[in-house]
Amino acid sequence: MIPPRFAANLDWLYPELAYLDRIAAARADGFGRVEMLLAHQQERAALLAQLDGLPVALLNAPAGDWAGGERGLAALPGREAEFRDHCLRGFELAGQVGAPVVHLMSGIAEDGVRTRATWLANLAWAAEHAPAGLTLTIEPINRRDMSGYFLHRQAQALELLAALGSPCVKLQLDLYHCRMAEDGESLTHLVRALDLDLLGHVQIAGVKGRHEPEANEYAAELALLDERGWRGTIGLEYRPRGDTRAGLAWLG
Repeated sequence: MIPPRFAANLDWLYPELAYLDRIAAARADGFGRVEMLLAHQQERAALLAQLDGLPVALLNAPAGDWAGGERGLAALPGREAEFRDHCLRGFELAGQVGAPVVHLMSGIAEDGVRTRATWLANLAWAAEHAPAGLTLTIEPINRRDMSGYFLHRQAQALELLAALGSPCVKLQLDLYHCRMAEDGESLTHLVRALDLDLLGHVQIAGVKGRHEPEANEYAAELALLDERGWRGTIGLEYRPRGDTRAGLAWLG
């Protein structure tokens, strides 16, 4: 039995299946919710039919020319109109699938005065235009996996959130990316210090190969979140070593 707080990330799990077929596989394996990165690339009617009420915990807004290597536009000067269009498309899809959280990717851009100002202005616009009740998340992504990604450290994300000051924009805490960026240290100090009002979503993956987590790999961090009263969704965003279903044994 898969604990209800875990969500299957359909862009990473079930790679042996066509995208929309992954929804049925996740449901059959006992997932009570899913998350999606590239849902906007799917035919809308077919996506909604396959979901058939299965809760979507999180989805990503479009993030630029994904096939061409773009990973979001929030920090890219001169791309503001496209960023706004992508936000609105993400908000529309979230409404259709009932997703309470939309992740806005920051993009490949060096941290600097201009990119920081662009990011802040774009996120302020997104927060102002987001539908009532929708949470927007930002996610630091380590630069070993995504070279040049603008938002890449927890301290940077928290500083930007403080400068932005919007209650609907929160942190997407990916413990895998944290561990890679923090040189493999235990992350309990980060979890303990985090203002949980800023936390919108959590994701995990095993550090070794970004596969299934090892037994108890994140036990301390997840236990601390429980202890502190956080009851949100934990997305499984990892690359299965082999068959996805067999690999889910680590959850038991």
